[in-house]
Amino acid sequence: EPEDVAGIIELIAPLEAQGMLVKRSRELIESEVDRFTVIERDGLIVSCGALYPFDSRGELACLATHPDYRDNDRGELLLSSIEHEALELNLNSLFVLTTHSAHWFVERGFVEHDVSKLPDSKRSLYNYQRNSKYFEKVLS
Repeated sequence: EPEDVAGIIELIAPLEAQGMLVKRSRELIESEVDRFTVIERDGLIVSCGALYPFDSRGELACLATHPDYRDNDRGELLLSSIEHEALELNLNSLFVLTTHSAHWFVERGFVEHDVSKLPDSKRSLYNYQRNSKYFEKVLS
């Protein structure tokens, strides 16, 4: 929802400052807010993630959970919701680009691949300076 934009920005700003997430402008988040799924608690956005379709695959991006809420499986709940959404869009797999959380994705069924396996339109935007790892999970 458009009213979630401020909460999303507040949640991801510290991770952007640490270089864990790619910096997104307010305008970009406003224009893409319909791609985001959020978990709210007492009026606070405590977790978010975005889904971007690329042909038969979907990119899971901007996955974040507030540090005070990481012990309650909110990441898993959010991943499950986004996987369900991807299946509704007839996507065959989800992929992520990450610099810090590879183990979390591997534990949830993602497999590392070479970035050359990225969808062409996404590979052309790949930032080699960030050196993100590419992981993909087949959906069933």
